[in-house]
Amino acid sequence: MKKKNATKRALAEAAFELAMERGLETFVVEDIVTKAGYSRRTFANHFSCKEEAIASALTMNDFREHDEAHSLEGLTPLSTIEMYIKRSFTIDKLKRLHELISLSRDHPTLKLYVTGVLKETQDFARLGIKEGFGDAYSEEYYHLLIGAVFGALMPVLDGNMNVHLPVGDTAQDQPNNEFQEYMEIVFSKLREGFK
Repeated sequence: MKKKNATKRALAEAAFELAMERGLETFVVEDIVTKAGYSRRTFANHFSCKEEAIASALTMNDFREHDEAHSLEGLTPLSTIEMYIKRSFTIDKLKRLHELISLSRDHPTLKLYVTGVLKETQDFARLGIKEGFGDAYSEEYYHLLIGAVFGALMPVLDGNMNVHLPVGDTAQDQPNNEFQEYMEIVFSKLREGFK
């Protein structure tokens, strides 16, 4: 399974890099497999098209990797999500999200796949929170909470809100980090409504 995931990751990374270097219209699947060092058949075992591979760079970029386990004692679902975002939304992940969403704005076929990957990520977060807190909260609560958090993130990532993403190594180390300040406001507002 690790080898299969590593292959899929390599293909997704190659597709994403080519999209960022050349734009979507100037490369084909053959370019992806050449860059990644795999065959076209291997590509077809993982992806149906280059757009799916490009969009998969989002989830392939460590979004599904669990970091060290943390006790949920004393935490709420909202504070758990806040902790996760602060700890795991690195500058690279934020930049990648922004780049994928920007690319998808001009390419309807890519937009379909990016939207799908964002939905998968949202479902993954909702199921993870539900797994941690079980029946302590209603099913509707989990859907509303995750929807509110993702709804607050999207205008920043798609450029509709002028909040500068951090630059450098880690988001937490940035002085006057607009993104961190924005997220503090978001979670403050959500705490008022999601107790």
